[in-house]
Amino acid sequence: MSEVHPEPRLQPDDAAFRAAMADLPAAVSIVTTTAPDGTPRGATVSAISSLSASPAMLLVCLDQGSDTLAALGPGRPFLVHVVADGQQDHAMRMAGKGAGKFEDTAWRTGLSGQPQLEGAAIVFGCRVTDFVPGGDHTIVLGTIEAIEHDPDRQPIVYHRRKLAPAPTA
Repeated sequence: MSEVHPEPRLQPDDAAFRAAMADLPAAVSIVTTTAPDGTPRGATVSAISSLSASPAMLLVCLDQGSDTLAALGPGRPFLVHVVADGQQDHAMRMAGKGAGKFEDTAWRTGLSGQPQLEGAAIVFGCRVTDFVPGGDHTIVLGTIEAIEHDPDRQPIVYHRRKLAPAPTA
């Protein structure tokens, strides 16, 4: 019996990968938590997904250099905000690096005592279950402990490098 050798797979270049992913519509979410010193942390992400219905879980992918990821640890609470139309400026601000992300952003201490942005379409209150390495990102698995959902708010999507309201049926 002869051995079957798969053909070598080529890696796409970075520009091709980024261009293809920009064409894939994705929900825009903001992850928030509080650092151990009490400082609010936040990051805009487009890679979240439901993971399990029983127990209710989701996953979030955060850049390994993220201050928000650095503030998380096993069992720590965090919030995932599905950004609503009209909050595009929040998404852009939280996508940046460094301090000042919460300046000029309406927020309060919310679910699980974490920084909660006002006006999100959905907020998931989660607790870190596990971390899984994934290239230059870390996949954060979270058990959902609470949900606030406002069906009257229209979520936004990232598509072709722009933020726009999600289409309605």
